[in-house]
Amino acid sequence: MKIDQRHYDNQPLTSADKVLVYGLSAVFLGLIILEIFTNYEPRKLAALFFLLWWLPLVFVHEFGHAVVARALGWQIERTVIGFGRVIYRGQLFKAPLELRLFPLEGFVQFNPVDGLGMRYKYALTYFAGPGIELLVAFSIIALMGWDNVFLVENHYWKLACQALAYDALAGAIINLIPMGVITRDGETPNDGMGILVSLFNRKSNH
Repeated sequence: MKIDQRHYDNQPLTSADKVLVYGLSAVFLGLIILEIFTNYEPRKLAALFFLLWWLPLVFVHEFGHAVVARALGWQIERTVIGFGRVIYRGQLFKAPLELRLFPLEGFVQFNPVDGLGMRYKYALTYFAGPGIELLVAFSIIALMGWDNVFLVENHYWKLACQALAYDALAGAIINLIPMGVITRDGETPNDGMGILVSLFNRKSNH
């Protein structure tokens, strides 16, 4: 599958845009830090842990898409984490990997190899991102115990693990809710919508 994702390559067009983005980010982080250190107790770090886990989970999500695509024999063209200016370039499965300034979302570009069961292969590839997040979440829940994972206590390691489980579970659920993502190039299906379109769109050649 090759999706036009040129909107991810855009940067803020003016200095005012940059000031707005950086300023709001600084204010938001400042408020979080202020709240944490007002009558400090370890459990207040839960929100900070949640934010810190977001970047690695975005990578894990896109890695899931890439792994399944490669397992199907499809060629990976590019993996992008975030949007805005490129701050790091590397490789994933011998294809370009880009880490951008705002790592809030990402995408994998790949070309499929035609064969039997294409609609199911597309659906599986769409599901792979949220699927690996569900695997992370339920692995932590299984290790900690269902009751224990929702019991917030003043233990740093436990708080970090709980935040990772919540983050992974929230990311999977959000991505599985079928919706279109509006870009300047049109509407692109998210993972949940992509699964449904792959399986049930009779006009599809999958």
